[in-house]
Amino acid sequence: MTADAQAERTAVLAHLNSPHVSAPTRRVLLERLDARHERQFFTEAEFAQLRALAVRLLPHDPAELDLTGTVDHRLQSGVTDGWRYDDTPPDGDAYRALLASLPGDFGSRPEAEQDEAIHAAQRTLSHAFEDLLAELTEAFMAHPLTQYRFGYAGFADVPGWPAVTPNTLEPREMQAGPGSDLTTGWEASHAAR
Repeated sequence: MTADAQAERTAVLAHLNSPHVSAPTRRVLLERLDARHERQFFTEAEFAQLRALAVRLLPHDPAELDLTGTVDHRLQSGVTDGWRYDDTPPDGDAYRALLASLPGDFGSRPEAEQDEAIHAAQRTLSHAFEDLLAELTEAFMAHPLTQYRFGYAGFADVPGWPAVTPNTLEPREMQAGPGSDLTTGWEASHAAR
């Protein structure tokens, strides 16, 4: 892990373990921060394809954000969002077909070729692609490291939100995220409250 990544993780943990985050929110976000899932649903080749596709669609370090494992875990658990397009098979079958439509060496191809393959898969299996992209995006945006990197501090749900007008930030929002001074930033802004 790089020094920057370690500093971000330290900042996230400081935020989550502060008195400004409720216990249920803390529990969920700490679980997301450390979530790692062993491959169970997909074959090894499918899992590698999914990881390469996920990294291309949402650039991230799979060692930090286990998006591929999150999808695999959901499918293995049998959890669904309760609906699908009537012309689309269940998620697992739809995702397998989508991954099979990509070249076998997808992950090692140049980015331009990966993009061409993604666009072809999107045209051919549009509903499966849309569902997978939505699922990956949801997992990406719900991860505490992503929220931190965007400067989002809405998970600090204990102190309340008195500034509710457009374009108005709470002190904790102005201090959260990369570039904040970890020693006098977000946490210090709440010390006087």
